[in-house]
Amino acid sequence: MSQDDQPQFVSVPVPSQYVTQVYAYLAGLTGATASAPTAAGAGGAPPALPAGPEEGAAGEPGKLPVVEWTVEDFRRLMIEPLGSVQVVARLLDVLATQPDARVSYTELATRLGLEKKSLQGNLAAFTRAVHRHYHRRNWPMTWVEALTSEPGLKSEFFYTVNATLARRWLEARAQG
Repeated sequence: MSQDDQPQFVSVPVPSQYVTQVYAYLAGLTGATASAPTAAGAGGAPPALPAGPEEGAAGEPGKLPVVEWTVEDFRRLMIEPLGSVQVVARLLDVLATQPDARVSYTELATRLGLEKKSLQGNLAAFTRAVHRHYHRRNWPMTWVEALTSEPGLKSEFFYTVNATLARRWLEARAQG
């Protein structure tokens, strides 16, 4: 690789509350994942979504499909050695015990014993794994941004797994 091929870096001051969103956005620019900046004061990293055309399941350019998560998908996810996938497996353990309940990003980070920035990085990496290994664009959980009582935040993301997916996750865990 020649010196001309090396990227040039520039320092850009960013308010601390937007650092993780900027990281996710930059990842999207490099072809990984992207996340649009959220409302001021939003806490809890938004999910990293595709920045543009992704390679489809058949290898053709285009958006990846939304595909329902099955018990077999979850069994495969459980044994995936990637650290980010294992973090999300632990996150699903939390969400599946309370189907349809919204759990805040802050609470998830606390319950998983992770710094919020670490959880954000794991979620971004999980998105890449979902795209590459599962050939879909959707996570097995959903999220919504809402007002929060968390000190210093106006809003944050709340994650949910529906009853059907919670049942499938718990069935996959039981099959081990």
